[in-house]
Amino acid sequence: MGLKSMTGFAAAAFEAGGVRYTCTARSVNRKGFDLSVRLPVDLQGLESDLRRLAQEVCGRGDVSLVVERETPAARVVVDEEAARQVLEALRRVAAAAGASPDIPISAVTAFPDVIRSRPPAPPDDDTTQAILEGVRRVLGRLDAARAKEGEALERDIRASLAEIREAWARVRAGLPEVHEALRERARARVLEVLAAVRPGEDPAAIGAALASLADRMDVSEEVARMETHLGAFAEVLEGPPPHGRRLDFLCQEMMREAGTLGAKAQSAAISHLVVSVKTATERIREQLANVL
Repeated sequence: MGLKSMTGFAAAAFEAGGVRYTCTARSVNRKGFDLSVRLPVDLQGLESDLRRLAQEVCGRGDVSLVVERETPAARVVVDEEAARQVLEALRRVAAAAGASPDIPISAVTAFPDVIRSRPPAPPDDDTTQAILEGVRRVLGRLDAARAKEGEALERDIRASLAEIREAWARVRAGLPEVHEALRERARARVLEVLAAVRPGEDPAAIGAALASLADRMDVSEEVARMETHLGAFAEVLEGPPPHGRRLDFLCQEMMREAGTLGAKAQSAAISHLVVSVKTATERIREQLANVL
């Protein structure tokens, strides 16, 4: 299975209970999962279901979900009795004040009880399921958009991985020369240590110093661990998501091994190749910040 990006956008319209809705979903990268939801007032009770659904589909990322009603929902209610009472009251006020008895309709409708809106009732079970299914389809499109974006990321990551493998193969090819140079330096250093030994010096301490010197000049473990990490990276890349965090951890380990080998090798040619490896690895890490 391929990589998935955490960036995507999708939108669609659907009908539920005779009402037409539009739904938009967008996501960007985030370490965890976070969802912001905007719903009509009568659908507020669906937020927990939509949150569960979005996390199930997206897994990780900063997700925004908006459901809007295209069909007018609020119904206007006219209280005719209240309108008559208000009009009569205004006429009495006008008569008492000696003003014109012609009362504009705007003066009547200005009273809140005369005309008011009645919000729609919460959806019934069938309408609720239809709404959830409509949102699920939009989230499915968002998931497909994230997968398409992930394909582009994967191509770039595989290209960088090929650069690392090529550079590391050249590192391995140059190891005989590096080992010979390290052995020469080790011999010279051993002679220095032995020449500095004073009578009565603890032989165990001398042995420990020589062993530490040998370890500092041996790069075989770094080479082996790097190749193990490269193999693990390829395996994770071929496996199911999520990939991002596991691949980022492997990149950190690869950076560590490359840095240690470069410090030990003390070779200009190897250092140049190590820089190439670390540059390509850091480029992969930047791309992984947006991988699920």
